[in-house]
Amino acid sequence: MNSLLSAVMTLEVASLSSPGGRQANEDAFKLSARGPLACFAVSDGVGGEIGGDLAARAVVESIVAGFDADPAVNEHALARYLDSAKAEVVHQQLADPVLKNMSATVAVALIDCAHAQVHWGHLGDTRIYQFRDGGVHRMTKDHSAVQQLVDAGLCAAEKIRSHPLRSSLLGAIGVTDEGAADIAYSSKRLEKGDALLLCTDGFWEWITEPEMEASLREASSVANWLSAMDHIAQHNASSSRDPRQPRDNYTAIAIRVADQEPLLEQA
Repeated sequence: MNSLLSAVMTLEVASLSSPGGRQANEDAFKLSARGPLACFAVSDGVGGEIGGDLAARAVVESIVAGFDADPAVNEHALARYLDSAKAEVVHQQLADPVLKNMSATVAVALIDCAHAQVHWGHLGDTRIYQFRDGGVHRMTKDHSAVQQLVDAGLCAAEKIRSHPLRSSLLGAIGVTDEGAADIAYSSKRLEKGDALLLCTDGFWEWITEPEMEASLREASSVANWLSAMDHIAQHNASSSRDPRQPRDNYTAIAIRVADQEPLLEQA
């Protein structure tokens, strides 16, 4: 371990989850650390079907349980954790016919602080953003009908948040249609000073990428950054939304990479 000290990074973490203007919160998140390895999972139960909240909880709990039992940071481990989440959702669907259509989006990031690596996977429209040198990069591409329109040049990217088809998903954990999207995987090397944001659509829907960047530049801590983004999103939602249509559930995990001793600190 001593030979790795020069590459060791600290993760400063803050999280939030709210029902928004709805009575129940169908989002879920969970995080865990094992030595220099960390796992972060966010899920959003798909609306319109019974059991969305159960699906979201099953997804994040299965992922973190798999990580805790056999911690690793690589694509094979990530696929294994996500496979266990899919199996658990299917098990609950089969055990109770009322839950046969339940499903949930997912975004999960595995971080190796000793080797400055992040591996992630996602399905649906729960997103992961990376911030570096004052700029933002969306690490995930939504599995949604409106994202397909953007890819085809039929819709401007800035219209995603307000498009009528924005909530029409092409894939989620628990959906078994042959044409459904598959989980997308990728990896990247982290640098000191990087920040990551995992968030459901109820969060990113109400804050733009430039607003995320600006709030990060002004933040004194990762908790302060997440709080500032939450205030911006709430203001934007309150200013724009029909009061008869309550804001959706929203969940976010914010992570900042520092250059200290190996530690996961939740703000």
